[in-house]
Amino acid sequence: MSSKRFIMTLAVSGLIACGAAAATNPLIGTWRGTSLCTPVRPACHDEIAVYHIAPSAKPDTIAMTMNKVIDGKEVEMGGTVEYHVDYPARTLLYAMAARDGTRGEFRFTWTGTRMTGTLIQLPGREVVRNIKLEKE
Repeated sequence: MSSKRFIMTLAVSGLIACGAAAATNPLIGTWRGTSLCTPVRPACHDEIAVYHIAPSAKPDTIAMTMNKVIDGKEVEMGGTVEYHVDYPARTLLYAMAARDGTRGEFRFTWTGTRMTGTLIQLPGREVVRNIKLEKE
């Protein structure tokens, strides 16, 4: 086998493996539910949440786009970000720094087609949002 053919075979095998992994990943897809505020931030508003999860090129990560529904339409809230995934523990984590200087962590756990999570404000670790989702 020529070296070009060997390299092409490896590349195709890698793409097939990535596609198979994405197809069997229980997180990939659309998750819909509620994102409800706690009294920690008075300006916070309850939302209908629609989160889209896609494979990521990095190991142990997924790409999530977190949208909210306004007037029946999805509105993107901040682009797509990568979450660290701990598959044995069934947890997702994303540490963020907002434009206003606040810092926080989104933490999720999932079982089957249900996912729950929180937005935690740092450094005090107050819960700002409680999120409940179901996979569509």
